[in-house]
Amino acid sequence: MTKEQASKLLSENLTAIYGFAFARLYDKDKVDDLTSEIVCEILSSVKNLEKEEAFWGFAWRIAENTFRKFIKREELRGRAEIYGNEEFVGNYIPAREETYLEEEEQDEQTYLLRRELSLLSKTHREVCVAYYVDNKSCGEIATEQNISLEMVKYHLFKTRKLLKEGIGMTRKLGEKSYNPGTFRLDFWGDWNYYNDLFRRKLPGAIMLAAYYTPLSMEELSMELGVAVPYLEEELEILETAEVLTRVGNKYQTNLVIITNEFEKEFVKNTALVYGSVAAQVYEKAVALLPEFKALDFAGNQFDDNRLLFTLLNIVMVNAYNMTKAKSPLGKMPKLALGGNGWIFGCDNDYVNYHFEGITMETWNKAGSAWFSAENYSAIRDCQRYSHNNFMERVEAMCAAVLGDKADRENVTLPELVEQGFVTCKDGVLSANFPVFTAEVYKKVQELVAPLTEVVCDCMLMISDKAEKRLTEHAPAAVKNQCGDVAKIHYRLDVAAFLMEQLIEDKKLIVPAEQTPLCVWGVCVR
Repeated sequence: MTKEQASKLLSENLTAIYGFAFARLYDKDKVDDLTSEIVCEILSSVKNLEKEEAFWGFAWRIAENTFRKFIKREELRGRAEIYGNEEFVGNYIPAREETYLEEEEQDEQTYLLRRELSLLSKTHREVCVAYYVDNKSCGEIATEQNISLEMVKYHLFKTRKLLKEGIGMTRKLGEKSYNPGTFRLDFWGDWNYYNDLFRRKLPGAIMLAAYYTPLSMEELSMELGVAVPYLEEELEILETAEVLTRVGNKYQTNLVIITNEFEKEFVKNTALVYGSVAAQVYEKAVALLPEFKALDFAGNQFDDNRLLFTLLNIVMVNAYNMTKAKSPLGKMPKLALGGNGWIFGCDNDYVNYHFEGITMETWNKAGSAWFSAENYSAIRDCQRYSHNNFMERVEAMCAAVLGDKADRENVTLPELVEQGFVTCKDGVLSANFPVFTAEVYKKVQELVAPLTEVVCDCMLMISDKAEKRLTEHAPAAVKNQCGDVAKIHYRLDVAAFLMEQLIEDKKLIVPAEQTPLCVWGVCVR
């Protein structure tokens, strides 16, 4: 912004500047002086302002700062006159401007003291409060804290030193204090005990803040804008769950975060792969469809579109299993909260996820049946298999595969019926998706083997690229986790991208009504 533009705005609004000065000064004879100084300061600083629409916010900040400098200068001048006159006798009455300054400085000191107290570690803080606020003796504090008298004196000495140093520092709250970000957890394993860990924003903000660089509790406090007393419990919970680890006196995230930035870059660089693979797989699937329909299984009367979804989904799941044989995952880790599996995260609300839950080849307790249900995001309008009440749901689905009687005590059954996964007639369940015997399913696998190989090769190629890039992108502390995370996440993404490509090309049609498109079952008894 130019000085000429600023001059025009100030001349048009000089009354407002004058009013600002008049409202703040005790000595009204000095209003003109302050007004002039404000105008000069604004004009000399306006070259630093880029946007004209920000002018008045900029101008009033300068006016406030100029007023403070003005009354400080007047205060010093007044004191020099008073104490320089040896004949002065009587009471000194401070001007309103001086009172304003003193109160402001006192408030600032109180704020700084509270800020530094909020950054102290637990023991330092408790000893300090007990001694200075609660007026307890060192002996009483030693008994309460279960430490020696010498340690109490050490903590008091250390605390005074930390407070003195801290009050003199300029500290700035980090971005996470006003923009905590979004952290979401992904789980791949048997039993997920981590779901409730990140239902609130603060634990997720900690994970994001400490991902690339280890941070001390004090640094986390400033980055998040949260006092240490409120952080301590959260850090302890995350450390116990082993998703956060201690590095000396600092904390660092102990799992891979697939960031939005990384995801977009990787998908952009691999996007061209899927079109040719999808076309090749679809062409072969259409050619195999008559032979597939001729097999003896429940559901072979479904229309071609639905059977193609089933056939291709079987290919995707079998290809994923084949990749595990050709390039296996590491040993499934035992998790601190129980169960076994891999956990990783993303820094957004699953916006880049192409699945909404996967249940691959899940068996009932009796081992007499299993089913598979894949919730591709592209088919969310017609299929969304839930994972709540997991085992009850599995038993109900497998009972439908077997054609068993309905268990009226099973709480998931009404929802499964309502959503069209199963039907119930005269108390007997039946599956509303293809069901194979073990022998027929083996024939299906043999039939689609060439397609499975094509998809498997694509999954291996993409996951290898993802592992390499993710290892380069991730902090050193979690690089050893990148291989398994890439194999899990990006191999499944291949399946999703291929299905999405075929839906986009109108080769597969997603029904408007609720339909279990990507579900099948196998009866083995």
